[in-house]
Amino acid sequence: MPRVQTLYTVQEIRQLYEQGDAAHDFDHVLRVTRLADLLAHAEGADRQVVEAAALLHDVPVPHQGRQAHHLAAAAFAQAFLSERGMPEKQVENVVHAIQAHRYRDPSIQPRTLEAKCLYDADKLDAMGAMGVGRAFAYAGARGHRLWTQPVHKVPPDGQQPDGVDYTPVHEFVYKLARLAETLHTETARAIGQERHAFMEQFFHQLDMEMLWADE
Repeated sequence: MPRVQTLYTVQEIRQLYEQGDAAHDFDHVLRVTRLADLLAHAEGADRQVVEAAALLHDVPVPHQGRQAHHLAAAAFAQAFLSERGMPEKQVENVVHAIQAHRYRDPSIQPRTLEAKCLYDADKLDAMGAMGVGRAFAYAGARGHRLWTQPVHKVPPDGQQPDGVDYTPVHEFVYKLARLAETLHTETARAIGQERHAFMEQFFHQLDMEMLWADE
């Protein structure tokens, strides 16, 4: 952890994630928090806001699926931080940052520097070696197939397969490969270039091995 708030303890936050999945557990939250603090320090953002937003951005809320998790987590954070005495303006900034961190909901774009730091940190953790690992962990936990076709055969604007046929290769084409171009801060873009290059190399190697095995 970069710093410990007096508003909460790390153990208190950790307990909120006991129901998180392998790709969105407290380990993910800690990685995002460290990345977000690095970005906030480099970019001159409010580190207290960024830390709180990063720690609470993926809180599992009962009866809420992944599709609206950013809105549910933002509502939880608003009540959680207000009860602990965080100033209203900072709470509002945290809430907006969490609402705006989801890649698949472009209707809410990060407006503040703090929101941009959280978005960038969360996306960086979905890139590079960790991003590849998370994609396979998520697929394996749901019984999805791990490979069905090479990257160049997946139409980037085509119909996405459903269920078990949605593989990490599809996740790369439809999301991971597009993350670098969405990063907001200069610091994150520099890190993102390296992580994007690694993912391209990995999926190219995976295709080579799978196509050789089919011969």
